[in-house]
Amino acid sequence: MKSFRLFSVILLAVLAYGIAGAQQSLRINTGIVSPEINPDKSVTFRYSNPAAGSVLLSGDCVADNVAMTKDADGLWTYTTKPLKGELYSYNFVVDGQRVLDPSNVYMTRDIAVWVNYFTLCAEPYDQGWYYEVHDVPHGNVSKVWYNSPTLGVDRHMTIYTPAGYEKGDKHYPVLYLLHGSGGDEDAWGDLGRAVQILDNLIAE
Repeated sequence: MKSFRLFSVILLAVLAYGIAGAQQSLRINTGIVSPEINPDKSVTFRYSNPAAGSVLLSGDCVADNVAMTKDADGLWTYTTKPLKGELYSYNFVVDGQRVLDPSNVYMTRDIAVWVNYFTLCAEPYDQGWYYEVHDVPHGNVSKVWYNSPTLGVDRHMTIYTPAGYEKGDKHYPVLYLLHGSGGDEDAWGDLGRAVQILDNLIAE
């Protein structure tokens, strides 16, 4: 029995180490900071690829695709002008091929296209502030199936409930957000940051 307990403790420790390792591996460790929000609210992008002949920055943080500059070590950089508070999406275009920023773990899917994104808060309570996670009560998100008699199929839906909803001691109004043509049930939660916006608005 003692040997079984010892085995259980060892197994638990190994599993815990494995889980911690898996969580650690989610952190991108390229040694490169990209994007970096500067004190003046300009943003610097960095991408290491000595073999690339051309790297462009594409996204809503620049007016048009802009060429990045390559240094002697093969590090490509570009710094924007100061930006207003907002959520910005972007990609790199490497020798004509769209690629994600390997130094930025934050990415989302816009229909069939994956993009990196970042939020920028220029001043408290500007538009970018509402996209960010703050020290406020947080609601919960559920993914549920429902039947659509109109379409005759089961469909997927995302439901946000505010902090305290689970107590069941009061009624809440309901807001329906439809993603529109081409989107899906993840559009408002991921690309639209509806969860963070609702948390912040309710707390305010």
